[in-house]
Amino acid sequence: MPFEYVIIAYNESCLSQRDKLHNSERPIALLTSVFANSKRDPKKQSKSLSYLDFSFYKPNEGSESADSIYGSSMLALLRDKKLPAWTLFCFKELTSNAESDYVPDEPALIAADAMLLHPVKVSGGFKGLLIAQESSSEQYRAFKGSDGTEYNLLVPYIQTKVIAREDATLFGL
Repeated sequence: MPFEYVIIAYNESCLSQRDKLHNSERPIALLTSVFANSKRDPKKQSKSLSYLDFSFYKPNEGSESADSIYGSSMLALLRDKKLPAWTLFCFKELTSNAESDYVPDEPALIAADAMLLHPVKVSGGFKGLLIAQESSSEQYRAFKGSDGTEYNLLVPYIQTKVIAREDATLFGL
């Protein structure tokens, strides 16, 4: 069995255990939020408390949206008509919290089957939000910037058909 599958299985097991613990604590967290909201002064705190505010094992994935800079980058690509069609699966989630007044210098590095939104130069490569297809997994791809500069970067392992992974770092040759 390849080593990557063992790591993926272990991570999935940890996530499954966390989900079980979260489901177990949900009734108590809900009762606590109802009690806290009954004692809350609406003049001092207008936002009501959620049961997630009282959860220790709240899920990490899916609960928080990506940074607004990635949504702004995606909107900039759409305005420039450079947004690949296969990246639209995460368009709504990314652009829901985009800042309308922010315009990135470099919205993305784009390859045939991978894209790095809002790339930031780091030692040996670039960091950003990676949107990639499984075909680019563990392959070097020629990413092009908005000015036409080309970078050969290694895409990390992709375990499913299409992913969107925040804070991914791609290293070059």
